[in-house]
Amino acid sequence: MASSSISEAQLQQFFNAIDTDRTNSLSPTELQQALLLNTDGSPFNLDTIQLLFNMFDFDRSGSIHFQEFAGLWRYVEEWKKIFASFDRDNSGTIDTSELKNALLAFGFNVSDRFLDIIVRKYNSRHRAPGVPKNSPQHNAAVNFDNFVQICVTMKTLTDRFRALDNDGDGWVKINYEQMLELILKSL
Repeated sequence: MASSSISEAQLQQFFNAIDTDRTNSLSPTELQQALLLNTDGSPFNLDTIQLLFNMFDFDRSGSIHFQEFAGLWRYVEEWKKIFASFDRDNSGTIDTSELKNALLAFGFNVSDRFLDIIVRKYNSRHRAPGVPKNSPQHNAAVNFDNFVQICVTMKTLTDRFRALDNDGDGWVKINYEQMLELILKSL
C-alpha cells in the first residue's frame, strides 16, 4: 500500500491508476490491487476485500467511486496504526498473545479456547528466518487484513447480539433460524 501521508491529489492519482477499466469506480478486483500487500508481504485475501468493499459501497452500486475509496483508504490507514500498536514484536503479524491484548482493548473478553478458534480460522504461519516449518518456533498468527476482518466481524456480531440481549445480561434465547440470520446478516 502507498504511504499513509498521501495527499488527496496523490490519492486521486493512485485511484486513477488502479481504475484499470476507466469507469471512475473500482471493482473488488481493482480494490484488491490497491490494497495489494499486508504488512508481512502477503496478498490481501478476498474475504477482507469484500468486507471492506461492502462497508464502503455506500450507494450499493456494486463499485466504489473516489469518495468512497478515500473513506476506505483512511479507514485502512487507521487500522494500520492500530495493528502496529498491537504488533509489539514488529513481526508484521499479530500472534495469539497480541491478539488477546487487542481484543481486550476493544472490549472483547474471550476465552483462550475461543481465541484459539479465531487464530486457527484466520492464521497466517510465520517464522523467523532459518526456522523449519514444523518447528515449535513456527507460530500461528494473523496478518493485517485478517486482523481487520476479525475485529470488524467481532464488532458486527457483538452489536447484533446486543440488539437481541434486551436485559443486557449477556444471554439471549434464539432459535436455529434466528442464529443463521444473525450470522448471515453479519457477513
